[in-house]
Amino acid sequence: MKKSIIIFGGIIIITTIMIVTLISSFSTAELHDTKDKKIETGVNLEQTEYTKKNQSNGIYLQNSPNNFSETYTCKGHAKCISGFVTRIIDGDTIVVEDQSIRFSLVNTPEWGDKDYFQAGDYIETICPVGSKVLVDEDDGQTQRSFGRIIGKIFCNGIILNEEILESGHAVILTKFCSVSEFADEPWAQKFGC
Repeated sequence: MKKSIIIFGGIIIITTIMIVTLISSFSTAELHDTKDKKIETGVNLEQTEYTKKNQSNGIYLQNSPNNFSETYTCKGHAKCISGFVTRIIDGDTIVVEDQSIRFSLVNTPEWGDKDYFQAGDYIETICPVGSKVLVDEDDGQTQRSFGRIIGKIFCNGIILNEEILESGHAVILTKFCSVSEFADEPWAQKFGC
């Protein structure tokens, strides 16, 4: 009887070790997949150095040394936020640190609408969680939308507002063209402002 209890106990211990090892290997594989995905989309936080300088007209975000050589700057007098994407809500709303950001002049499908998930997934592929962004708040829409800052977002060498429109996952909100600081920019003009 004691011998069978010892054998049974040994089997339980071995099984537990195998399960823990299996779970650990899945977690490690997920970690590697995420890291590879970030590198494929141009985000390698370990190799990317970001600098920002306070200027009278905003904050500059410079991506260097390997990924991008472009410098982005905020215009106007509203907020200029530099930070990391912590969540993607949908195709036209992301969270940067703890602040919800709504893409200026852009509208994507709402929950329950056709293509709702595709729009959010598209933003995830071009600006995944962990990406460094610069948000230029729209001077003409500082009153916010449901607590969200409305702005133009720079991420991984692109303007997200323009890119989601280019992809066909969004339409321009022409009713805000008369008030938006960005209405005269080429991307907004191209889509109907």
